[in-house]
Amino acid sequence: MKHDSNRHFLYPVARPLSDDYPEGTIDTKLETEHTHDSVQIALTYQVDDTSIFQQVQDSKARCVAMLYCKDTLYRQSIQASTNTPFAVTTSVPIRLLRNQVQVHPVIVAQQDIQQLPLETVHQEYVGRSFSVTKGKPLAFATPLRFNVNPTKMKIQGIFNLKTDTENLYKNDEFEVHIDLTKRYIDIIAGEETMSLFHQLRSNRNITFPSVYMSSLITVLALIKEYTDNNEEISDHYPSDGWFWIICRKMDELGISLSEDSDKEKLSLMMAAQRLLTGHGNLLPFRRLLWQQGGNSDD
Repeated sequence: MKHDSNRHFLYPVARPLSDDYPEGTIDTKLETEHTHDSVQIALTYQVDDTSIFQQVQDSKARCVAMLYCKDTLYRQSIQASTNTPFAVTTSVPIRLLRNQVQVHPVIVAQQDIQQLPLETVHQEYVGRSFSVTKGKPLAFATPLRFNVNPTKMKIQGIFNLKTDTENLYKNDEFEVHIDLTKRYIDIIAGEETMSLFHQLRSNRNITFPSVYMSSLITVLALIKEYTDNNEEISDHYPSDGWFWIICRKMDELGISLSEDSDKEKLSLMMAAQRLLTGHGNLLPFRRLLWQQGGNSDD
């Protein structure tokens, strides 16, 4: 089972979005190498808190990680050796993995710690005494993810056209229903409007800069709000669903919606255009111009 970094602990634990160790950080770097039959995984830990660092150095704590693939239900716990206390490595047959693989790094007590060092903890813990039993966590790092033979889908393929059966929308209106737990995003409209949508769907020169473009901007606004607020990504999101397909596509194109990234930061409008760009760099609005001069291929 995975350690839950959001649960309440009766002693200080270093973890993201917690000030139990105000000056200490636990960062990890993940490297993977894919061959035809296996995935080589290497995870290194950067422990800036001196107290926790020393616990690992003294073999009182150990760096470990849980690998989990939701699509195949494969789980594996890996741990650092005494020779490389801040690095864990393993090899997994590629047939056991598909789509997204999660990596949950944690530092756990290797033995019962009768007196947890408190030199670097938050001042509210000073003057108290804490013990940590073997196997309990001392620190968490941000969960990491990588993909193995991910489901390929064009961005427009994440949308599902759905007829409004409750008469909620007038003719020529449509709404976007976004559910992070679903594989597709529903574009909902009345029967007459939906019939027109289906007729237009074969004409990418119109549907790309209109229906898909406006819908995708709405979706990207949600993703940006989600990431800006550092919301934890739930295990319930389908690994082959719209959320991860968009994230993977942005990675492929080297674009981001946030300043805190080494990728190119784009506005929602520009990101949507890049994501809907077809072969030959044909941007959505360029497709409208083709209406005057001829048809284009995606």
